[in-house]
Amino acid sequence: MTGGNESPSYQQGMIFLHRRDFHGARRCFEEALREARPAGEPERLMPVLGNLGNVLAALGEREEARRCYLEILELQRRALDVTTVGQTLVNLGNLSRELGERDRARAYYLEAEELLEQAGDDRSLGLLFSNFGLLEQDEGKTEDAVKSFSRAIDLHKKSGHEEGLAATWGQLGRAYLRLGDDRRAETSLNFSCTHYEQLGIPAGQIDALRLLSRLYEDRDDPELALRCLTRLEEIRLRLGPPESFQASSDDTPGERDQERARLERLSQMVKSQKRRDR
Repeated sequence: MTGGNESPSYQQGMIFLHRRDFHGARRCFEEALREARPAGEPERLMPVLGNLGNVLAALGEREEARRCYLEILELQRRALDVTTVGQTLVNLGNLSRELGERDRARAYYLEAEELLEQAGDDRSLGLLFSNFGLLEQDEGKTEDAVKSFSRAIDLHKKSGHEEGLAATWGQLGRAYLRLGDDRRAETSLNFSCTHYEQLGIPAGQIDALRLLSRLYEDRDDPELALRCLTRLEEIRLRLGPPESFQASSDDTPGERDQERARLERLSQMVKSQKRRDR
């Protein structure tokens, strides 16, 4: 019997995971776990449990994901691997935060911070502080969240984690919007949009452009708002239905209809303004 990270089931699961086919990945990782269980060897179980936990979390099966992470955490603690223990604690913190268990999430994050700093794992620390910022935001501590997101950005830059930068710039932009600082929000969201464009992640681009269009409209700048919405619509038309490019949960049919109506209204407004300026 091959190890979890060598078995055909595991390899196929990784292919599905790369394609973001979480249901297919789940089936494969569950089969790989059944194959690895009899030997009970940590090095065979841990990669399967870790990826199965990630897939279950992505599917919203948080309690099942937590069971996977707790099992892998026990194996990692026995192996005295501070880096992987810290990474798993971040995953457990994320699940607790999503379940509304804020005190538990904070405890996991604080323990993870200590271990990841000990390990010097800047990439994982960047992810930790991004998620810590989301927790602080949930708690209404937006100014603290800004500090956490800013620290995460520094760590993402240091480790070269471009996708982390794209996501965290977007999170920082949202935080600045909550604080009413639209200039810093504008800068952050533009950075997020640019990074997502360079990475070829249209869902992230669309989210950033949507927020920028609202920001410009609130600022009474219909031309810039129109420019963002036009670009957003061009991306959608180029890529096809939302399911073909893993659209975010905010990209609903109702939201798309509203944006097309705003696009038409802003287009008429800009045309009228240009006619008056002649």
